[in-house]
Amino acid sequence: MTKVRKSNIELLRVLSMFFIVFSHVTWEGHFIYPKENVLHNTEVQFPWLFGQIGVITFTLISSYFLSKKKKINKKSIINLAKVTWFWSILILGITVLLKDNDLLGLKVFINSLFPILRGTYWYVTAYIAMYLIMPYLNIVIDKLTKKEYITFLMILIVVFSIIPTFAGTTSLNSTNSSSSVYSLIIIYFLGGFIRKFESEFVYPVKKLTCLFVVSVSISCGILLLLNIANMHNIIDITGTNRLYGRFMRTNSIFQIISGTLLFLIFKNLEIRHNKYINGVAKNVFGIYIIHTNPIVMEVLWNRIIRINRYENSPYIILIEIIVAIVVFIICLLLEMIRGKFWMLCTKVVKKSN
Repeated sequence: MTKVRKSNIELLRVLSMFFIVFSHVTWEGHFIYPKENVLHNTEVQFPWLFGQIGVITFTLISSYFLSKKKKINKKSIINLAKVTWFWSILILGITVLLKDNDLLGLKVFINSLFPILRGTYWYVTAYIAMYLIMPYLNIVIDKLTKKEYITFLMILIVVFSIIPTFAGTTSLNSTNSSSSVYSLIIIYFLGGFIRKFESEFVYPVKKLTCLFVVSVSISCGILLLLNIANMHNIIDITGTNRLYGRFMRTNSIFQIISGTLLFLIFKNLEIRHNKYINGVAKNVFGIYIIHTNPIVMEVLWNRIIRINRYENSPYIILIEIIVAIVVFIICLLLEMIRGKFWMLCTKVVKKSN
């Protein structure tokens, strides 16, 4: 008998992907951030917080369910690779047919044909790497006592999160590669801890929500302070490394706290099975693949949307939300069409055999 999934975690899966799309509206916006616009700059940068929270909660969902597994599910990796290659090659093919030479080049061809090996989509490559070593991570999770597990988590968080957040580097990855398998492994062990001792993570949703709001407010306060420091030429937040990003990345201690709190909120919610929520949830990975494809990103953000035109608008947050919703819905519909098309092709192949 097929186990019916509750929709609380599936709703979080959908929300997590929307947060990721929302953050890219800012990150790919090429905003100028005039130094004198301290409050407005903070407002424009605000969506980036949710992108990292989205990545963390999305990974926590996987780790929560996978941490009890003994073996790798090959079908899961194949399905993930199938979606990745389908969109990567289709988008490349359409670009070739349109003869848009500004978007084509040797690097684009290689990255499109070998998206997983080339890390074209960082999360896909990092996630598969994490998935492949999952059985061994689970051995560690299974063997550790609660005291040992807490000590282990604290070491991981200090080395891979707290030090990078404030110092900008670790012994294993630089400031620019915080979005890596190392970041996901921290989150994996965190999710494994919640699953192993889940009876101790039953909290009132209202309390968790208040803590989540406080944690996000702290991150907003940090953004504001960084913009004030930028205004007084103490730091430069517009450089290549975008200093404000250090506090908003996947391995940032602030985002790990916020993401964990959000996961616990939805874990403690009681939402019965809803076929519409679950139906959208199973398509959200395709949304990530479509809208972060390098060719699509160039066309979408730099040719079509060009959201930096509205940087000084008093309605910038509203504009960013509307853009994120439209991109999310269009990509969702495209992925749903791909799913139907793939099912049809599979049935035809089976009948022919």
